[in-house]
Amino acid sequence: MAEEVQGAELQGGGGGVIEELTLENFKSFGERQTIRFTPGLNKISGRNAAGKTTILEAILFALFGDVPGVNRRDLVSLKGGTLRVTLRFRSPLTGQRATITRSGTLDRGGRFVGRGVKMEVEGEENPLTRERDVNRKVKELLGIGKRTFFNVVYAKQKEFVEILNPVKGRMDAILGLTTATEIREQLKAVKTTLGREGRIDQRGAVEERLKNAMERLREEEERIEELNREMEALEGRLKELEERLKKGEEEVRQLRELAEAFDEMERRRLKLEALRARIKDRERDLQDLYSRLGEEPESRLAELEERRAKAMELERRLQDILEKQLEVERRGLDGEIASLNHRIREHAELKEMGVAVCPKCGQRIDFEKLEEDIRAYKAELEEKTFRLRDLEKEIRAVKQQIESSRRRRIDAERALARFLSEMEQVEKVKEAIKGLSEECRAFGERLAAGERELRERAERALGRGFSSLEEARAYLQEERERREREWAALQGELKSTRALIGDRLRRRGEAERRVEEYRRLVEEIRRELASILEFEAKIRTIERMEQRYTEYEKRMRETILKQLGWLTFKYFQRLTDQHLYSDCFIDPGNYSLQVYPIGSTRFIPAWRCGGGHESLFALSERLALLRIMDFPHLLILDEPTDAVDSQNIPSLLEYISKSTREIGQIILVTHHGYGEEEKVNNILVRKVEGESRVQQG
Repeated sequence: MAEEVQGAELQGGGGGVIEELTLENFKSFGERQTIRFTPGLNKISGRNAAGKTTILEAILFALFGDVPGVNRRDLVSLKGGTLRVTLRFRSPLTGQRATITRSGTLDRGGRFVGRGVKMEVEGEENPLTRERDVNRKVKELLGIGKRTFFNVVYAKQKEFVEILNPVKGRMDAILGLTTATEIREQLKAVKTTLGREGRIDQRGAVEERLKNAMERLREEEERIEELNREMEALEGRLKELEERLKKGEEEVRQLRELAEAFDEMERRRLKLEALRARIKDRERDLQDLYSRLGEEPESRLAELEERRAKAMELERRLQDILEKQLEVERRGLDGEIASLNHRIREHAELKEMGVAVCPKCGQRIDFEKLEEDIRAYKAELEEKTFRLRDLEKEIRAVKQQIESSRRRRIDAERALARFLSEMEQVEKVKEAIKGLSEECRAFGERLAAGERELRERAERALGRGFSSLEEARAYLQEERERREREWAALQGELKSTRALIGDRLRRRGEAERRVEEYRRLVEEIRRELASILEFEAKIRTIERMEQRYTEYEKRMRETILKQLGWLTFKYFQRLTDQHLYSDCFIDPGNYSLQVYPIGSTRFIPAWRCGGGHESLFALSERLALLRIMDFPHLLILDEPTDAVDSQNIPSLLEYISKSTREIGQIILVTHHGYGEEEKVNNILVRKVEGESRVQQG
């Protein structure tokens, strides 16, 4: 790879990788905001603590679910809520666009809880939702893993120039120089394994593996047999429990029925008490009736009948006087008075007419006689009228006597009716008391028989004798509660046993799958052993391979470090027109970058150069690393100017801008306002009311 790079032209990395970032409730970003990125230079600027680095951390979190050096709980906004980050990027290998959305929140204990991840890839039907699938797909689309991304593509704040004097082990891993070492260690392990039986090292190791696999196979088969025995025992136990549960259910049902019978008996006892209470009430009613009737009810009855008879006789006699005497006399007087009034009118008319002859009878009229008759008629009329008035008074008096007599008769009849009713009520109450007493006696006998039968039934059901029904009922309650607890316990054990059977079934299924896997493994190892038997003579070849890998590792390190130094110097020359250094190389001992200043007599560490050149060499080496890693597509720099004095900041930012000729996309965070070129995607971050806000031109 190094030879290919050294012989090729320095070329750019094509289009951008990161296209769009949307973040919500992520650190200082509260409300949902979307940031667009373009190929070339994307400069994120703003004042200190405005939230610039937060944008880079959101990119890392979206890609890998992690941010180096930051606890994930610190990524959630201080205002709380659900963190949500969505990143759209383009694969530099396939050109596919992919969108990743990650979300999370804090639990009550302040711990970060992921709420899921979703990755949609252009051209692929189903989204990815499992963490490992997403991580695998990200590595597949980018062409590099998380470690390379964090150490090469992304330069943390204050770590930009550390690449000039890196940790050797970490740089070996980045450059892939540990591969040969790992292979040599693997070959050495193979030799050690094969050396267990004489010089046929590999054969012994495989035989050991075969033995282990067969032992595992035997163990799994024994485990299946053991599980079968356990299942057989559990199924027997299950059957036993089901029978016991069925029996217990029947026992509980019988006890409940017996308890219901006791309740029914109690209701009957209460009914008997109610009957007795009713008898007492009837007896009190009878006593009240006797009190009202008096001590000699027959004499009282005769007295009331005599009162009624006397009242009726008096009323009859008065009514006869009224109708047969007084009314007859009044009708006679009414007729006589009417006749007298008629005669008086006729005589008065004749007198007024003054005729000598009566026009009706033709007799001669004697006016003196006429006057005398009128006086006689009037005197008689006055007498009759006085008598009629007296008669009317007598009639009214008799009627009043009749009414008074009638009331006395009615009162007597009512008193008699009440007395007779009370006498009848006495008989009814006596009859009711008799009926209730008979009912109470019969019910009491039935109750006593029922209690004896119920006690005998309880003794049969509970298997012991009882001196009283109350004792039986109390014992039944305790026994019922105990049986119900046992029944509930059996149900719990039955459920637990079924769960154990399910667990054994699952474990047996897993063991059976492992048996199949071990059988296949045994066959594979046997084939491998057969192959090893044919290649015993190749043990020395392995040793030669080990030597070759040692030499290869040495040559590879020399070549890669030489290439890294060469590319670093080429990028340095391309980024600046200052010819102050004639050469540089990577020290194979500590991987520090050594540079040769023009006019000097020796190489010096690059970190001893001035702030501007030191940063430029750091940028050049990082570009060279990306080229060697075959990833000239993306570079993320967080405040690379921190190690540079203010006079050299414009130059460094200009160098970074020029780097877009070598790298497809650069995302730069800086709080300096340089580099407002037309082709720069300027992203301004400001704090507004405590939250970060993004402004893009």
